[in-house]
Amino acid sequence: MNIGQQENRQGRLIKKIFDRFTDEAAQEVNLLKSRPDFRPELEYFVDLLAAGRDPATIANRTGRKVVALMCLQAPLELFHVYGLQPFKIFGGTMVAQRLSAPQLPAIMCPMLRSALGELHLDLAGRNGEKFLAWVAPTTCDWVVKIKDMMEVCGVKEDPPFHRLELPHLKDRDESQERWLEEIYLLKTFLSELTGIKKIKRQDLANSMRLYQKTWHVFSRLIDLKRQGFAPLVWFMVITNSFFFDDVEKWSAAVEKALPLFTERPKNGPNVFLAGSPIFFPNLKMLHLLEEAGLNVVMDDLCSSERIFPGAVFCDDLSEHGLLKALAQRYHQGCLCPTFSDNDRRINNIIAPAHKDLYQGVVFHVLKGCHPFDLESLTLESRLKDLGFKFIKLETDYTSEDSQTLLTRLEAYRSSLVN
Repeated sequence: MNIGQQENRQGRLIKKIFDRFTDEAAQEVNLLKSRPDFRPELEYFVDLLAAGRDPATIANRTGRKVVALMCLQAPLELFHVYGLQPFKIFGGTMVAQRLSAPQLPAIMCPMLRSALGELHLDLAGRNGEKFLAWVAPTTCDWVVKIKDMMEVCGVKEDPPFHRLELPHLKDRDESQERWLEEIYLLKTFLSELTGIKKIKRQDLANSMRLYQKTWHVFSRLIDLKRQGFAPLVWFMVITNSFFFDDVEKWSAAVEKALPLFTERPKNGPNVFLAGSPIFFPNLKMLHLLEEAGLNVVMDDLCSSERIFPGAVFCDDLSEHGLLKALAQRYHQGCLCPTFSDNDRRINNIIAPAHKDLYQGVVFHVLKGCHPFDLESLTLESRLKDLGFKFIKLETDYTSEDSQTLLTRLEAYRSSLVN
């Protein structure tokens, strides 16, 4: 087969996958909008997800150039003060994996495999605009190697690429000092990227206040979920859409939606959902939990309650003081399982203040997501010693295992109510 034939074949495959990807997203949108608890105030969030995640769409919506962000440790306030829109790279489509899977390890993070496939679709001509840059905190091994995997998969995108070297020990002074240096390096990178040589201290403080305000609105939504009023499906549709629009618009839409959540589910035990992220349009696990009669009132997913680490407060209002406060919050407040000294993450699940909110823990693990897979061993042991019931569900980006997972969840529900 000559080069021209190969290109034609690849082009046909991309078109086929794009059509199936469009159908996959449309089916999930139709499912969400046909729910009896769908209301017009929720349409904003669904439509953000339905419109797609290519950079041109997001740039046109926000009026800002878009920087791809691989993990959540990079302070969002810094991007905002430089006039940039950070976009966390999640890949939620099942079908787009076909464009990247042949070049990648058989067992790897399916979310990144999906994201690499979606990049093929973006660059194949949806709108043609690329991410202005990539910022990759060095969390798990898959994220560390993302640039190499892009090259292996033939994703022809070569923007500026900045790595944030994440210290994997939180409680050492040396680690905190090194992380502050990394935040300063990120600031320098964004300065060179935008041509803004110096930001005003007051502008940075204003960006921090904006995210504080957003956190306060978001925390009210979290409280509604913990009281059993906000269904997990809608909670995660809202959080999944966080990076798709300007933070002020998103925050205003959340505040508008809060009065919708006034009814608790009629029955069913409450559970804590932990583990790998879940992202549109692959909301399979959310629907299965609901179908099994389990009410998720808490979670620690980085696509849900952990989309950003909370409000940042500081007494030192100098530029150094503001940056130090950001560094500490994004490092100390992160509950990613890639940290070595991670008792805080487990303690967050078993905290005395939370013990009466739920009866058990559902641990969701994507095949190939090694940090969460390893952590589940420690967590299961700790929880069982404390009398909590635990179930680990390992899944991939496929619908074929849905019935098996549902059967296990129904049996788990029975164990909680008996």
